[in-house]
Parts: sequence; structure tokens; C-alpha cells
Amino acid sequence: MSIYTALRAGVSGLTANSSALAVISDNIANVNTVGYKRSGVDFSALVNAQNSNTTYNAGGVLPLTRQQISLQGSLEQSRSTTDLAISGDGFFIVSPNNQQLSNGGSVLFTRAGSFTIDANGYMVNAQGLFLQGWPVNSDGSVVSSPTSLSAIEPINISGVGGLAEPTGNVGINANLNSDQTAYGGAYTAGDMATGTVTPQFESSLEVFDSLGAPRSVAFGFLKTGPNVWQVEAYARPNTNITGGGGTGGLLASGTLTFNTDGTVASVTGSIGSTFSIPWATSTGASAQDIDLDLESGMTQFAKSFGVTSVTADGVPPGDLVGLVLEGDGFLTAQFSNGRARALYQIPLATFLNPNGLSADQGGAFRTSLESGLYNINSANAGGAGRMVSGALEASNVDLAAEFTNLITTQRAYSAASRIITTADQMLEELLMIKR
Repeated sequence: MSIYTALRAGVSGLTANSSALAVISDNIANVNTVGYKRSGVDFSALVNAQNSNTTYNAGGVLPLTRQQISLQGSLEQSRSTTDLAISGDGFFIVSPNNQQLSNGGSVLFTRAGSFTIDANGYMVNAQGLFLQGWPVNSDGSVVSSPTSLSAIEPINISGVGGLAEPTGNVGINANLNSDQTAYGGAYTAGDMATGTVTPQFESSLEVFDSLGAPRSVAFGFLKTGPNVWQVEAYARPNTNITGGGGTGGLLASGTLTFNTDGTVASVTGSIGSTFSIPWATSTGASAQDIDLDLESGMTQFAKSFGVTSVTADGVPPGDLVGLVLEGDGFLTAQFSNGRARALYQIPLATFLNPNGLSADQGGAFRTSLESGLYNINSANAGGAGRMVSGALEASNVDLAAEFTNLITTQRAYSAASRIITTADQMLEELLMIKR
């Protein structure tokens, strides 16, 4: 009987609009949730088979919920450098626990990038999900795979301690006075280091050993002929190196020869190549190789001795002072000594159909048959978007549109209830026929 199918159609209308109301309520409630993706409800008509042309069997309506995950929310500035946002496609790879993803970990994907460092050094977002990344090797290389999770691990900075770099390269830019009278006495390599011969010009600089301790190395210059200078490098004090007491701390020696225009012609001897500093056992430091450059900046002009500049790499120990996200998603540690070191590269996962992902806890998503498999790439590569530090992605909910949908849903629900009321009155009239 058509009246009964009308009743059922009215009930389906109530059910469908109730579902729509629930979706709208969820959207409005999460209007300020970071990385939230709104959902919508599409209605599909249910069609019953019609047995004759003179009667009609109502089918009703079926609600179909769809997610708008691919619709990006606006990026909003944040004061925390560990807050991350994605401009474009892609998801952060996270896990509800700190286990390796290939060893019992559960992989999820999210756009909620409000990350902080927890008490154990892990990067977790406000929903308690652990951020995953590719570890950066000591040589700066990254082992990555677009489909494998075995190379990814939870980001943890608890093992990042102080950073010290030993000096490896030294350069001296100085002028040796061409008017200096050549030394006329006997000279043997090491005489300037032991003090047997006083250098005509001496310059000292500070180097850092393998423990980051500052050590002093002096360079003595002695003119022994036209355009010819003897050069020695020696440690001060000489007790800082093994056996230094007997050699005056001598590290290297050689000859520096100039052209007639005051430029360097050649550097010979051990001073012209990499030499080693055998630090004494008492210093606790290992032997250290130094590459000295005397060719680039040394001159011999008719003016007084002087050092223009001294360049030396290496830094003293420094403590971790902050984290910075740099290009291509590299998470870099900054130290108080001015140095920085890349710790992890944060990858992004992309999907052929992100709207097909299944919603999970904490605003995260899981893969599904509709979403397809993920591809893992660095930021700005393989279709992945750009990663932004100090920003968060806001919800993609349009409050004005949701209130408009709320009004239309309310009216549709009232109309469906009126169907049931009208069908009830018609059935009552039918029952009255018998009386």
C-alpha cells in the first residue's frame, strides 16, 4: 500500500537528515581544531520497483557521508618553531606509539602539525601521535624509500648532546717585510721552536682539539736569503704535545719562497702539506691533522710585518639551543657555539585519492582500498607539498556554510516528519470508513 511506503520514506528522511545534522555538528564543533577535515552528506534516492502504472511505491532517501580531506585549510602563524604545516598535498607520517613502524608500530597520517618535544625527547603532536622521520647520517646522507617504512623511525632528540668540532684547516693572511735583513747565522729546522733562534716574525692562533679544548699554535718566520723564508709551526706550551719538551713543540717546518712581485712562488717541506699534531696523553685528545694554507694570503712587500687575517675552522663545545626546520624538511639542531647539524628529514606521504582515507583517532587517517597505497617523498618532491615551520593548518570548515546547511537540514527534517503526520491522518481516515 502506497501509504505505508510513504511512511517508510518519511522515516528514511528523518534518518538521513539526522545523519546530516550529526555531520554538521561535528564540523561546527571542530571549527578550531588544527588540521581537521570537514565531512559532508550527499543524499541518494532509493527507488522501489513499480508494479503498475496506477500506484507508486516510495523508496525514500539514503545518506552518503563523504570527507573533504583534500581541501586545505588556511595556514596560520605560530610562535613555536616545532609547529609544522603543509602547503600543498601530503600528510605527516605518525604513530600512536614510539615503536619502529616496521616492528610493531601502527602507521597513521595527519595534517595536525602542532608538535612539541615530550619528556623522553620524542616529537609528538597535541593528539599524542609520534612524528616519524628519516635519520640523517653523520656524513649528511639520508637513506629513504618511497614505499618502505623500514627506513623511518620516531623522531627523538634525547641523544643530541653538545657539539664540538676539531680544527682541520688553517689559513694565514700576512705580509713579511721584504726589507728585513736576512739571518746570517746557522739555522736548523726546529731552532725557532726551541728558542735557539728568535723568529723575525711570529704569529699565534687558537685551534680546537678533538675534545673542543682551545690550544695555541705559533708560526715563526725567519728570512734566510732573498725572497726565501724559513717557517716553523710549534705548540705553545710545548708540553701539550708528545715529546714536545725536547723539540720545543715543533710540529712542522719548511721553506716559503716569494716571486719578485711579492707573491708566493712555492711552499716546501712539511709546512706545505697536511701535518699532524700529536697531542700529549695528558690532554685526553687524539692526534689531529691540520691543513695549513700559506699560498693564498701570504705576501712579501716593502712594508712592515702584519697579519691581515687568520682563518681556522673548528668550534668549542656547544649545547643544544633549538630546533629549526630547513629546506626539504630537514630538522636541524642549533647549538650555542653557532653550529648546526641535521638530525632528521621529515617525509610526507601522498595518496592518489586522499578523500578515500579512513578517519582514525586524533584527527589522523588510515589507508583504505579507496585511498590506495601511499608514496613517501621529501617535501617539494614527488607531488608532495612544501613544509612550513612556525605555522599550523587550520580547520577547513566554513562556519557560514555549516550554519546554512544546519537551517536547510532542520527544515528538511521538519518536512519529513510532516510526511509521517499526514500519512497517519490518512490511515486514520481509512480506519473511519468501517465505522
